[in-house]
Amino acid sequence: MLSRYFSYQQFEDALKAILKTMGQKSLSDIEIGKSVKDRSIYGIKLGTGKIKILIWSQMHGNESSTTRALFKFIKSDDLDSLLRNISLYIIPVLNPDGTENWTRLNANNVDLNRDAIDLTQPESRILRSVFDHFNPDYCLNLHGQRSIFGSLDGDQPAQISFLAPAGDLEKTISQARLKSMQVINAIHGQLKNKVNGVIGRYSDDFNINCVGDYMTSKHVPTVLFEAGHSGDDYSRDRVTDLMYESLKIAINTIKKGAVIDKYDILDVYNSIPRMNKSYVDILIKNYQSISGLKTLGVQYHEQVKEGVLYFVPVLIGINREDVLYGHREIDLNDFLDYNNDLILEENLEIRSKSLDIGIFY
Repeated sequence: MLSRYFSYQQFEDALKAILKTMGQKSLSDIEIGKSVKDRSIYGIKLGTGKIKILIWSQMHGNESSTTRALFKFIKSDDLDSLLRNISLYIIPVLNPDGTENWTRLNANNVDLNRDAIDLTQPESRILRSVFDHFNPDYCLNLHGQRSIFGSLDGDQPAQISFLAPAGDLEKTISQARLKSMQVINAIHGQLKNKVNGVIGRYSDDFNINCVGDYMTSKHVPTVLFEAGHSGDDYSRDRVTDLMYESLKIAINTIKKGAVIDKYDILDVYNSIPRMNKSYVDILIKNYQSISGLKTLGVQYHEQVKEGVLYFVPVLIGINREDVLYGHREIDLNDFLDYNNDLILEENLEIRSKSLDIGIFY
C-alpha cells in the first residue's frame, strides 16, 4: 500500500499493478493528458451502468489520503456489486507535479481548485474536458485538509469533512445540492460513531473559480470530501480507511436515487458541525517566560527530502486567541520532570527532548 507520501513513479507502479490484477489496459492506454512537467495523467473507467459518477483526487498534490482510499476501493472484494448500475470515471491523481514535490499547487504555482473558469493550466483543462465529455450525473471531489480544523463550538477535531457546494451567490438549495446533501447525510449517519472527533461541514460560500462550485452551477450534484486529522494519525492511515468507507456509502446512496423530503435533508445536513480553525498539532500551556506564563502553539511543517516526508515542529503563535486546542496538549504544570530544555531556533523550529518534541517521519 502507498504511504502518505509517494513519488509519482511509485504511484504509477502501484496503478500498473492494480490494472494488471483487473485485466485492464496498460498505463499508456488510459493516459488522458500531461501535466506542466510532462507527467502522464490517467483516467480509469469502471462499470457500464447508467448512473455516471466522475471522481478525481489530488488536485492538490499534498493531499494523498483520498488517492490511497481510491486504491482500496478499486481493490475491494465487493467492487462488482458496488458497480452495479454504475459507470465510474476516476482520475486518481490530477496534479502529478504537486504530488511529486508535495505541494498544494501545480508546477506553475497555480491552485487548480481556483482555476475552474480561467482554465489556465493543462491539468484544469483535462478535468474540464472529462467533465464535458463524460457528462456525469454526480461528481466526487476528493481532498485532504490540514490538522487545524475542529468543530465550531466544541473541542473535537474534524477527522473527516464534507460540503455540498453552492452553485450561485444566493446559495440556492437546488435539486443538485439536495442530492449532494443526501449523500453527505448518509455518510454522516453511518460513520459519525466511528470517527475520533467529529465529521465536519465546510462553509458553502460561493466561488465560481472553485471546481465544485462550478460543477454545481451546471446542475451536477457534487460532493467535496476532505480527509482530516485526529490524534497522532500523521500517517493518515486511519482517515484513509474512513475515506474508503465514505466512498462506498456515497456510491450506494447514489444508486438508491430518490431524494427524500427537502426539509428533512436540510435539517440533517445543517446539524453536521461547522468547522473552525481552532487546532494546532501541539499546544503547550503554562510555559514560564521572562514576561510571564505563555501558551505556545506548535504546528508541524511537512517537508519531503530524498523521498521521505518529515514533520518539523514550528512555533506558529504565542497566546493566540484563535488557537483553542491541540491534538497533543502539554500543561507544563503537570510535567514534574520537565528539564526546561525547550529550544527555539531562528527559523522558529522548536524542540525539547524532555517533552518529546522534535522532527519525526
